[in-house]
Amino acid sequence: MATASKLQVKSPWAKTYASSRIPDAGTLDLAVLTLDDLGVIRDCSQACEQVFGYLPEELAGRHVSTLLPQLPHAELVQEDRINSRLAHLCHCAVAFQARRRDGQCFASELFINRLGIHNVLVLVRSLEASILDRGAFAAMLAR
Repeated sequence: MATASKLQVKSPWAKTYASSRIPDAGTLDLAVLTLDDLGVIRDCSQACEQVFGYLPEELAGRHVSTLLPQLPHAELVQEDRINSRLAHLCHCAVAFQARRRDGQCFASELFINRLGIHNVLVLVRSLEASILDRGAFAAMLAR
């Protein structure tokens, strides 16, 4: 199951970032993804290029597990709410594995919340400048 940290995103700011591509979003080092309830990427910020190495238009229609490999079968939404287990894990502030276009994995922090009726907002921020290989990431989580 996935691990992450959570931020309650209830402000119009979140909707603005999720629904539009902001040219200077890359300076935030924060990738913003809007997913449907099944985890398919509907839209994302320009910062996805800096964080993941993908242009936003390349990610539209792909499953979020392309970027977050720990979410291939996770139900993001249950009974019209964020999965309670995922929400609990998000609250624990544990690093989450993310993967760049070139296959390299890195530790990231996730902020996940509902956005409207059939959308999920995911903010992804790298936790460190150096990219971790899979072995080092697994060792870090095992502590």
